[in-house]
Amino acid sequence: MSRCIILLLTVICGFTRAANILYIDGVASPSHFIWHKALINGLAAKGHNVTALSVDIEESPPSNVSYIKVEGVYESLFEEDGLESDFFEIGQMNAFSVLAMFNEYMIVGCQTTLKSKGLQQLLEYPKEFKFDLIISDYLNGPCLSAVAQHRFGRPPFIAATAFHGLTTTTTMSGAYSYSGSVPNHEFNTPQNMGYYQRFMNFLYNHWEELLRVYDMYPKVDKIVRKVSPDIPFVGDLDKDTRIILLNSNPVIQYSEATMPNVISVGGMQIVEPKDLPDDLKKIVENAKKGAILFSLGTNVRSDMLGDERIIEILNAMSQFPEYQFLWKFESDAMPIEVPKNVYIRKWMPQNDLLAHPNLKLFITHSGLLSTQEAVYNGVPIIGFPVFADQHQNINYCIEQGVGKRLSIKDVKSSELVKAIRELMTDESYRENMSRLSKLFRDEKESPLERAIWWIEWVLRNPTAHILQSNAIRLDWAVKYSFDVIIPLLLAGLLVLSIPIKVLKYVLCRKNPHGKTKRE
Repeated sequence: MSRCIILLLTVICGFTRAANILYIDGVASPSHFIWHKALINGLAAKGHNVTALSVDIEESPPSNVSYIKVEGVYESLFEEDGLESDFFEIGQMNAFSVLAMFNEYMIVGCQTTLKSKGLQQLLEYPKEFKFDLIISDYLNGPCLSAVAQHRFGRPPFIAATAFHGLTTTTTMSGAYSYSGSVPNHEFNTPQNMGYYQRFMNFLYNHWEELLRVYDMYPKVDKIVRKVSPDIPFVGDLDKDTRIILLNSNPVIQYSEATMPNVISVGGMQIVEPKDLPDDLKKIVENAKKGAILFSLGTNVRSDMLGDERIIEILNAMSQFPEYQFLWKFESDAMPIEVPKNVYIRKWMPQNDLLAHPNLKLFITHSGLLSTQEAVYNGVPIIGFPVFADQHQNINYCIEQGVGKRLSIKDVKSSELVKAIRELMTDESYRENMSRLSKLFRDEKESPLERAIWWIEWVLRNPTAHILQSNAIRLDWAVKYSFDVIIPLLLAGLLVLSIPIKVLKYVLCRKNPHGKTKRE
């Protein structure tokens, strides 16, 4: 009996032993860090030791989390190298340009991070030091992850991102682009596309995949090879991804087929709400007919809107004295006097506010994390999409009957007033959002628990590649069967050309001069 107990304890300890995990977040976006931080701290709570190589850091992390800051990335991307940083301008670009720009972000980001003191600190770890696992946000490209994999003996690799676009995983998961079914994450169109939209979506999806394979990988590989000459091709290291943790959920976005190694963990950043700060608690609970939250997220600042837009928004808010507006506004300068029913704060505890029963409406940029939190808490939204996937997020919400869409570029107080009145008086928006919220919450485990289970699955099975699709080893033309389709089309044309030539020959024989014979 005692031997059985000892054996059982040995097995349990083997399954639950603390692992050394390297977590890489090189994406210059505070919202990505919010999402990653939830997983970093979740792994720490399970007893794992996490080293986080990150462009953002937590001031007071758990004792078993060590941050190494990658400095200079924000400055390099948005200041020094002159890449497009006006998000309103990005919102006016076509999908070809935006996808190419994101590709350029990966390349410029690679050049910066390889020179960072943070990476050098990591590379100077003792040669005998080993990581059991590497997790990296692949939207930053394979630069840091490839260097780390090579330096630490290629431990199992997991890709993770706060984004939800399945087409961004194609080279790592073998995912197929269903261009007729789901709009590309950068394509501002509803799901029910006409022929022109489907034609363009086909081009956008394949442009995205080809850019990664034939442009980004070779360029990043060339940059990385200057630091590590004997490194394997970075594209091959990327394809060694065991699983992909994607911030997706079929309940709150367009559904599409995924590969077995793509694990849906949408809403992983959503935690139990905390008590509101005293100032916000008093305002929200004393609001006569409820409170309305206005926030443009972490990338687009409200104080970037310009005086004209700010005045239009404040004028609209002033027409609803029965509601209390909470506006996340990052500076103290206002072009006009702020109405009494508007409370300005540089930072808002967004999820905690959305969870409050007296918060009735969310005016948002329609970012992914914000949309997820609104749905989870059952709060209808007015969307002011600016760029990237924000258009797709609000389009989905409109189709579900839980939100309205307005233009932030040309915002008019009259249109905002009309939208607020409609969403606050038409109960169907709240009923539909309540239905969607119930579906979103109805899971056997939380997204964070699911993410940690799969990470520990990889730790338990470090040599298993069983979930990887053979499609990752196929060339683009072979994967999409263009090498079959093109010869078939040529053969069809050849077959059709034979009777045409025969008919032409017969007609020419009957009338060699091309003239009609008279009877």
